[in-house]
Amino acid sequence: MWHHLSSDWLNWADQLAPAAQKINRHLIDALDLPALARAADGRQLVMLDLASGVGEPAFGIARILAGEDELGLHGHVIASDIVPGMCAGLAERAGAEGIGNLSVVAADMEKLPFDEGSMDAISCRFGVMFCHDPDAALHDASRVLRTGGRAAFMLWAPLIDNPLFAAMDTVLGNILGTGFANAGLDLFGFADQASATARMARAGFGDITITTHNPAGRIPERAAFWKPQMEMLFGPQLRKASDTERGAIDAAMFEVLRPYVTDGYFQVPIFFHVLAGVKG
Repeated sequence: MWHHLSSDWLNWADQLAPAAQKINRHLIDALDLPALARAADGRQLVMLDLASGVGEPAFGIARILAGEDELGLHGHVIASDIVPGMCAGLAERAGAEGIGNLSVVAADMEKLPFDEGSMDAISCRFGVMFCHDPDAALHDASRVLRTGGRAAFMLWAPLIDNPLFAAMDTVLGNILGTGFANAGLDLFGFADQASATARMARAGFGDITITTHNPAGRIPERAAFWKPQMEMLFGPQLRKASDTERGAIDAAMFEVLRPYVTDGYFQVPIFFHVLAGVKG
């Protein structure tokens, strides 16, 4: 499925990067990179980002580990994705942005091509829920971490708490006859906090924390701000849609999300969790 979406992700990569960086701080904070650097006792950190897509949060973490800010942290980031097209686009973007402490590896997060205990930290932004076997991915993340290493996963909270996705699911279902379930997209497999925490523990992690965040943007009410997410998840279906159907989708999305307009701006919240743990 994701092989057919890499062009959609690359089309929106630069435009979405600033918004992604704003929420990535919650994921990066959970990794506590300064503490990992102190434990490394002068050794450069090795950081693995799973399901990197077109670059975030791998780019942001690489910049932190470049030693150029007040933290003075040093290390290397391995950005990985199962889709070769994503990896190619990611590598091209990293080169264009001059990020030198980052390499790109095509990898299945359920069967990572890295040695046991070879990573200091692992991040994954909205990716693990899409695995065929998410629990296998959690176990393999634990396997490649050093003892004392940290992993952090950004995960969607329930559909009912995410009005953009709820609107998208309803509108596409009504007009194109498709939605998350029909498209094989399980965005909310880790939405239940108790279940997500238990899965992390079964994978071998300790000191587990889960926090919930709900930022809301401020977007002009005439902007079809759902287009990036919609195309990145339903690109093949939208390419088959007629101009009339695409127009109807936009009109319906405007109508469903109108209750979130205040003083001429959409203010639609998103809810997500950050699940983090330490390799024992």
